[in-house]
Amino acid sequence: MPSRRSWWTNPVLRQIVLGTYDDSSPLARLRGCSHILEMIFLRLLDAWRAHLDSNRPGYVRLEWVQRIITDVSTRGQHENSRLVAFPLQNLIDGEPQPFHVNMMPFIMEDPMSLPDSCRRYQPLIEECLWCLGYSDGSDIGYLTIHEGWVEPNHSQRREGLHVEASGGTDFVDRRIASHWGGGYLVENILHGGIFMASTVANSCGVWNVYVDDSHQIRGPFGDVEHLRSVLDEDTHGYLELEANELIWMTDATPHESLPVRERTFRQFFRLVTNNLTHWYADHSTANPLGIQPDATILHGDKFGDSVDFDSSAAPLTSTY
Repeated sequence: MPSRRSWWTNPVLRQIVLGTYDDSSPLARLRGCSHILEMIFLRLLDAWRAHLDSNRPGYVRLEWVQRIITDVSTRGQHENSRLVAFPLQNLIDGEPQPFHVNMMPFIMEDPMSLPDSCRRYQPLIEECLWCLGYSDGSDIGYLTIHEGWVEPNHSQRREGLHVEASGGTDFVDRRIASHWGGGYLVENILHGGIFMASTVANSCGVWNVYVDDSHQIRGPFGDVEHLRSVLDEDTHGYLELEANELIWMTDATPHESLPVRERTFRQFFRLVTNNLTHWYADHSTANPLGIQPDATILHGDKFGDSVDFDSSAAPLTSTY
């Protein structure tokens, strides 16, 4: 059970405590009633634990995929890391240059659907496709490449525990399932999901559990920081990726970008497979070759109040 100190660091439980000191809040009636608050907290923790599905893998370390294909008798053995080769950085006068594309749509098995600036990542994409249990040359995938300097005690990507599939927002009907790649494992065969890797060790943490959202347990943008209090390394399994380690995960797998210890140039790669419900045009990179997302296109700030649905093609913008 989490300590009282961890209760304060939990964003939901902290708001409850703060509410007891707000005279305008109904929670003020519970001020000084620590025994009642503790019962409320324990009930909340039990409810959150009920949404953690440990029987459905949250991530898969991919070395076992090759062993399964070449030798069926090795199924079920301990998973090991699958290390991949990242492409060379773009250099100017010997200095690596930043480069960033986010959720750019392309045809996964057609290298010519990638702009020249991204085609150096084609071998890594092929590594991912080789691990999947199906092949459809017309499937649209979504590529993220983030290359840049990261300062000490900062993370390159999104901090805080989250999943990629949102829990719904004001502009996305919560009654409709939201997918950001999906992902499931059937008879040791991977279907859909998300692949990711980076060149810096211990800069990404991931939990081997699936967060069920049947009762809207995920935040509007996939935030699950409140679940940190009920995650356990021994029970659920926790992994910090090695440098150049490629893993597969679902869009409901808790993960986070971790701060680096020293200034470093980090290359990050992510491939989101076809099962995508919404593509945020203002937060994503359009493919300059005209490849369109196979998803509902939304315009506007997804963190703001005004987002418009659009059935037309995405605008052509340059990769930068």
